[in-house]
Order: sequence, then structure tokens, then C-alpha cells
Amino acid sequence: MAYQFKDDDVICSCTNITKKQFLKVINDEGLETLEQARDETRVNVACGMCVYIVEKLLADKQ
Repeated sequence: MAYQFKDDDVICSCTNITKKQFLKVINDEGLETLEQARDETRVNVACGMCVYIVEKLLADKQ
């Protein structure tokens, strides 16, 4: 079973954004793609380690 992130878990260590903060931004702004999320939140612009998590959260939203 895959790890389930809690609301206060940091999903991108480069930006220090939590799952809850990220979900609020993508829901408030209506973001649907990795590119949109990257532009708005700066996730996945440095090391790239969070790409799977970000894509999963975006897919779960839809």
C-alpha cells in the first residue's frame, strides 16, 4: 500500500509546502496540470523529487 500523506506533511521539501497548503491553492485557483501547479506554487522546480506526489494529488482532485 502506498504512503498516504497527512494534511500537515511537507510534499515538496524545496518549497516547504504541505499537502493542505498545496490542495488549497490548486482548489482555489482551479489548477489541473503539473505545469499550472508549478507556476503557481513553485513545486517541482528545483530537485524534482515531488513530481510523483504532485501528479497524484492533481489526479485525485479530478
